[in-house]
Amino acid sequence: MPVGERDLAIDKALTELCGLTPFLSLVTPVNVPEARAAFLAGDEPEFEYRPLPDLDDLQARLDAIRPEEASDPAIASMATSLVRHLNDRLEMLRHRDSERFFLISVEMFGHVDEGTYELASRLLEEKPAKGGERSTVSAEEFAEAARRELDSYRDAYPEMAAEVLISSSVPGVMVESGNLQVGSDVRIGRDRVDPLIQHEVGTHIVTFENGRSQPLHMLSHGLAGYDELQEALGVLAEHLAGGIPPSRLRVLAYRVMAAHLRAEGAEFRDTFDRLLEWGCSRRVAFSTVMRAYRSGGMTKDAIYLRGLVKLLDYLARGASLEPLFVGKISFEAVPLIFDLMERRVLNEPPLKPRFLERSSARQRLTEIQRGVGVEEIGGLAA
Repeated sequence: MPVGERDLAIDKALTELCGLTPFLSLVTPVNVPEARAAFLAGDEPEFEYRPLPDLDDLQARLDAIRPEEASDPAIASMATSLVRHLNDRLEMLRHRDSERFFLISVEMFGHVDEGTYELASRLLEEKPAKGGERSTVSAEEFAEAARRELDSYRDAYPEMAAEVLISSSVPGVMVESGNLQVGSDVRIGRDRVDPLIQHEVGTHIVTFENGRSQPLHMLSHGLAGYDELQEALGVLAEHLAGGIPPSRLRVLAYRVMAAHLRAEGAEFRDTFDRLLEWGCSRRVAFSTVMRAYRSGGMTKDAIYLRGLVKLLDYLARGASLEPLFVGKISFEAVPLIFDLMERRVLNEPPLKPRFLERSSARQRLTEIQRGVGVEEIGGLAA
């Protein structure tokens, strides 16, 4: 069923605005190595950020969009939610590096709920394993492995436009606007290379490209509230690709605790020290606290663990995993997406995650569909 001209115009306007506000890039510091060195030497971190776009112009363009005029009710609903989401995003950017930024983040990403906090606490009760010297790879080595993975997808879908970029201003690894950005100073555990590639390429880039292939391009940059399902799929991809170790679950728990402590009003250094008490390394602790306090603070990092719980429960109720890769969608939008797929408004996505072809991944997915939970997949439950 073809999408109406008015609906396509609304979708185009929203997609363009999403592309003009690369949220993660705009709220993440560009001087993390220098700030970390200063902090570990005893100073308070002073973060620097990218220049903001013309927010007034973007607001005027957003205000001109009339999502309620869409002829398809499902599209109207998704577009209306996305307009609200983009309004919140612009408001956060206006108040970057302030308490107001944090308060809006709570509206966007939610509080650290009691269930997620208690799960994180249980995960941190387990004593971290003491390992020997860990073999790591450089940013260049990781980027090359990611490019090989992209080439495998490109063989099946030549239209794929994704690139891997190495940048000194990116802390860690992230996907934005369909490209994988790798911080030039990152060192990644050799055993983490494939799981991380399945998270970033097999999930974030695959869903971007699938969304870009649809008549509704808003699915590429993400519907309102897409982050929670998207990150849950990324973590699940890590598990299906090779099993998720307790150390990785601890990182997700640290993120919950850092978000909680920021919400409680703790200072940056106090939260850092608290993570060290839980067994976190200094480097991971700084990165985790930076993520929770950047630009004024966000509760976003609690969604990884919270979303994973929701996703495992969703799959245990008999739902299928593959349709969730149609684009960057939210838990709330799943019924609307399925309705659009059934009515053939949306096309069959061109890409399926390659890790799902592995027999070990199918076996792990079967276990989840039988009710295996977060603590069981990490080998922490008796």
